[in-house]
Amino acid sequence: MDSRFIDLHIHPAIKPLGKSFNRKPGVNDPNRKHQNSLWYADSPSVLDKLANITTTLTKFRQADFTSLAKGGAQVVFVSLCGLEKGFVMTKIGTGLPGDLVNNLVIGMGKKRIDHVQKMDNYFSDLELEYNFYNQLDGHRVRIDGRWYQYRLISGFQEIEENPDVETTTIHVVLSIEGAHVFNCGLQMMGKTADPDEVLANVDKVKHWDKRLFFIGLTHHFNNELLGHAQSLHGIVRKLCDQSDGMNEGFRELGWKVVRKLLDNSDGRRILIDLKHMSVKAREEYYQFLEEEYPGEVIPLLVSHGAVNGLRSHKEKVEDDLFNYGKFQPNDINFFDDEIVRVARSGGLFGIQFDERRMASELELKKSGPFLNRRKMLFYKSKLIWNQIAHIADVLNRNNQFAWGIQCIGSDYDGMINPLNGYWTAEDMPLFDSYLEKHAYNFLVSEQANKLYEYNRLKADEIVERFMKGNAFDFLKKNF
Repeated sequence: MDSRFIDLHIHPAIKPLGKSFNRKPGVNDPNRKHQNSLWYADSPSVLDKLANITTTLTKFRQADFTSLAKGGAQVVFVSLCGLEKGFVMTKIGTGLPGDLVNNLVIGMGKKRIDHVQKMDNYFSDLELEYNFYNQLDGHRVRIDGRWYQYRLISGFQEIEENPDVETTTIHVVLSIEGAHVFNCGLQMMGKTADPDEVLANVDKVKHWDKRLFFIGLTHHFNNELLGHAQSLHGIVRKLCDQSDGMNEGFRELGWKVVRKLLDNSDGRRILIDLKHMSVKAREEYYQFLEEEYPGEVIPLLVSHGAVNGLRSHKEKVEDDLFNYGKFQPNDINFFDDEIVRVARSGGLFGIQFDERRMASELELKKSGPFLNRRKMLFYKSKLIWNQIAHIADVLNRNNQFAWGIQCIGSDYDGMINPLNGYWTAEDMPLFDSYLEKHAYNFLVSEQANKLYEYNRLKADEIVERFMKGNAFDFLKKNF
């Protein structure tokens, strides 16, 4: 493997942890041939791919560590997320029909779903997932004649330490998606959040042996802390009710959690991921930083997002004429003024590999599905390039460096509809090569003429920054 990549947001544990409930709940099997192992590979068959193209459902694994190893992963940010009850206590109930549909959509097994339906403590589930990763930390696996391991790290210096030259290491940084994991948002169980318990759980996480780097404060459902954006689509949206708390702002307990997370008195600040927050909550958070941290620039982070192409939530007009009409206007996606905020804060913007977020319906129709494999690979990778180029255009127009915040935030194994052709992490080298074609075409186009001189990089430099460089530099500065 000549080139390696960094992914800001993946969910390797969702499926193997779920499958562990069929044998030994919470046990990460060192045998990579067992389904409850983080190393278990479930490459998509032709039928799997056809099913994904026709139904958008993704049951195969995308970010198992075998696929990550084959794809050249250097650093991955694994997201601990604690499956929310809103997914498994749906409009059609919790009985067998509901479980079967959820199993089809989520692909983690009925016994895991039964467990989530019955449990009344999200924090214990978070600890279960944290321990699942810890069990095989440093365990070596032989793949295609080479030795690999993953290591949970707590600081950037550990990336540069490589005591075993015969073993390729995938460095793992911990993150969380959804602060419900602190044991709030359990209204379906007749429970109201206990502020003391929630804040005590934040303290516990801040003092884990393996450091947590960032957290998304909300996910898909009301967690009693702040409002979430509308996020579900297709059959899942029909089954699950997101309306409670949607589009609301912060609540008092939410601000207490944020202050504790950002407290840096012990050098273990946890950054805030903006993804899934409602527009109102995002705006309140920006104002909060300006008022409470006036002399400090705290990086803004989007772990797995997309642009909507609009100037701001107050001015919903498009300024990027070259990409006009190419993006989804949903407000879970980010506005141009937010992109500028991220850049000025020294932040990072991970771009999600989910067709349901990437493009407008018209643009998706242009991109396939194609039976010709080369066309499919070209046009699907172009959806990501459009995102990269739009961010560059926005930053260039605002006198910022154009290529410094974009990175991979695939969301592999996070219930996404992956880009056809780039089904798993193993396909990253292929994606890299096609992305460079788009970068080259961009640089010889009329669109590139608008770039300031300092933004006219070579195609391979732009792609290297996206695949690895920007995330690497961010880690070096902030971790």
